[in-house]
Amino acid sequence: MSQSGASWVAVCAGALDVSEHDFGSAVEGGVLVTPLVPGEPLLLHGVGEALWRRLVDGTVPDSQLTQDERDTIGEMEAMGLASADPGHRSRITRLDPPWMLSPLHELVYALLAHVAAQNSIEILFIKGPTLHAQGLRERAHSGDVDCWVQPREDLRLARAMQEWGWTPALSPLSGTDVLHSLTLRAGAWGSAIDVHSWFPGMAMEASAAFALVKETTEDRSFAGISGRTPGRALHAVISALHEVRPFQGRSASHAQIDAAAATLTRGGRGAADAARLAHAEYALLAPLRKAYPDRRLDESTLPVPKDWAWRLSSSPIRAYVEALKLIPAAARPRVIFRILWPTAESLHAGPSSDGVSTTRRIRLRRVVQGWKLLRRKSRS
Repeated sequence: MSQSGASWVAVCAGALDVSEHDFGSAVEGGVLVTPLVPGEPLLLHGVGEALWRRLVDGTVPDSQLTQDERDTIGEMEAMGLASADPGHRSRITRLDPPWMLSPLHELVYALLAHVAAQNSIEILFIKGPTLHAQGLRERAHSGDVDCWVQPREDLRLARAMQEWGWTPALSPLSGTDVLHSLTLRAGAWGSAIDVHSWFPGMAMEASAAFALVKETTEDRSFAGISGRTPGRALHAVISALHEVRPFQGRSASHAQIDAAAATLTRGGRGAADAARLAHAEYALLAPLRKAYPDRRLDESTLPVPKDWAWRLSSSPIRAYVEALKLIPAAARPRVIFRILWPTAESLHAGPSSDGVSTTRRIRLRRVVQGWKLLRRKSRS
């Protein structure tokens, strides 16, 4: 409800001027905005857009509003788009056009930055369109959003994002040193999120890796919300590591090594130094030799990433055995139990839940799938 004597300002969890974009062309103008009340983005146009733009430009005294505008302001306040507090932490004072190909994608970045700040979680944004903006890759768009938080903060951020419509794809290994990221499945927003707590290929402790990346960050605006991304050289290393990490026992292909080498080359000589600082030279040995043939690297002296053994295991059972070595001995029985008997939440987030409604049926399907896998292995 509008308050007599108040001065109103615009607040949100991210906003973009899409008047020149396809989002706004159909209504001849428009602001795409994420209210503070959890939900989906809204497209403001017409009278509502004009009023909200006034709030963005500066404080608007209640005395300068018509009764209809006061009613609209009251609705905006209830939705989390207006506030009578000029010092509100989510106040927005400028509207920029989207710099990403997808405005909705950019709003997801802004929302993550907002939610992380609300929960006192340090967050860095990695890969994605920023790589294109830094000249490290040609592709301008990514299908999902990648961020990096301190170890153990991934679960906390995942819980905070649930009220906005994302569902964490939990597994028995979530929250351990085995998995480097936690996927948040997209709801109505349509963009999945990968929350990293470390990055494969860096042979250093997760907290130290996060601190290293944080030291190099540069500020970047996402839909009017401030965020941080790695500096160009270290970001080239992160992108190259993504290309070459082993998958289900398979090492990087020649094409992946070439792609990683090209990214490192774009990152300049500083990328080679960044790979050394990140203890990523072992993982990037082949692309580094391609990108910098004059640089001498002795493989025998380089630290091996902790997850390379299980990633290079072609057998799922062997991979589990190697992965369990990364978990403290005291915690292994609990993890093993959860691998054999996952929680209901973990079951419904897993692949065995497709098209199955009840927890009991998902468990039954999982047992049948495991039995078939063991039979195939015994025959091979």
